[in-house]
Amino acid sequence: MTEIIDQINVALLPSAFIILMGVLLRHWQPTGLTLVETRRVISTLVLNLFYPSLILSVIPSVTLTGDIFSSPLASNFGIAAGMLACWGFYPWLKRRGWGKPELGALMLVCGLGNIISLGIPLLQALQGEDAARFAIYIDIMAITPMLWVVGLWVAIEWGDNNEQKQTPLRFLKSLLSLPPIWAFIFAILMNIFGISFPAFLQKGTAMLGSVTMSGMLLVVGMSLSFGSLKQHKEIAVLASLIKLLLVPTVVYIAATTIMTDVKTIQATVLMAATPSMMATMILSERYGLNTELLSTVLVASTALFFVTLPVWLFVLG
Repeated sequence: MTEIIDQINVALLPSAFIILMGVLLRHWQPTGLTLVETRRVISTLVLNLFYPSLILSVIPSVTLTGDIFSSPLASNFGIAAGMLACWGFYPWLKRRGWGKPELGALMLVCGLGNIISLGIPLLQALQGEDAARFAIYIDIMAITPMLWVVGLWVAIEWGDNNEQKQTPLRFLKSLLSLPPIWAFIFAILMNIFGISFPAFLQKGTAMLGSVTMSGMLLVVGMSLSFGSLKQHKEIAVLASLIKLLLVPTVVYIAATTIMTDVKTIQATVLMAATPSMMATMILSERYGLNTELLSTVLVASTALFFVTLPVWLFVLG
């Protein structure tokens, strides 16, 4: 128990502090920037600069083993289970006069985890700096494809919009427009062929990459709004439990079946145990899903994460 408390102090409390700073930024507009503008600027920098730099600072130097495929594979089982479990809400949604825009929002937040902002600092605190590779593997090879294949399809088909139907070509264009994808491909090639950056670039990418987690944690805090929790608290809690308990349980079963390395299993399950992904709000707002319901689950899952994480730390031992 003492070890678990120490792990929480090291891994969770610093992240909680930065999230709290993000919450405070909701009520403070430095130099006149609005909340939306500040959040958009930070998110844009993370996606286009900080996160690609983190990939380029970590992946070229790690030892590539089977976990580059096994961790994303086990994670996809959990994502699929979380999304499918949301169909159990459909009769309840219909009784409330809701439909597919609400179901689509729940599928996104129940399946996809917030592993960049919360997962990477958690892994690095528990397993060391190189453990960030597990989160990167899962994000690039599981979370991102599921977001831009299943998530985008659900948002376009079920949202209140007039968008064109999703096609493989449009999906490929969306995927290849993401800088982290190109950074990951380049970093893997560097690793395979033993290419290293000059010392100044290694230091520069590491400095830029270190901002990734802090920036995303601030965005998490700035995105938290407790206004709709009272209205939707039952479904928000149930959906959060799917994300925080059911999804990692499925991943735990899959991971222990296809993996043997304890460290890899622990990292993969912990990534599945993270709360709902903030980037799902982008699809929801853009394509007309129920963003209020989605954001309510984001708040609930992030708050409950601080309760369920100690449980998973205990289970994983």
